[in-house]
Amino acid sequence: MNIPPIAGIGAPPVAAPAASSTTAAPGFADAMTQGIEQVSNAEKAADAASLDVASGGPTGLHELMARTSQAQLSVDLLVQVRNRAVEAYQEIMRIQV
Repeated sequence: MNIPPIAGIGAPPVAAPAASSTTAAPGFADAMTQGIEQVSNAEKAADAASLDVASGGPTGLHELMARTSQAQLSVDLLVQVRNRAVEAYQEIMRIQV
């Protein structure tokens, strides 16, 4: 039985330049950025509603509670996504090469 030798490691392949972001599918960083913006907008809407209720504006208390709950759920979801991303990173770092 003849086993051929293992070839040496050559230079790493050169990656092609990244395509423009308009033609490429959105990546994880884009999704996280968009998610953070949505959470920020939800928090701003809840803050605006609370100021409106406190100043006697037309916003009802039920609308304030709905916006506050939406903002809280958005933050909770964002924290969970971050935790999962950190766990995935740590798992990848534990892989022995």
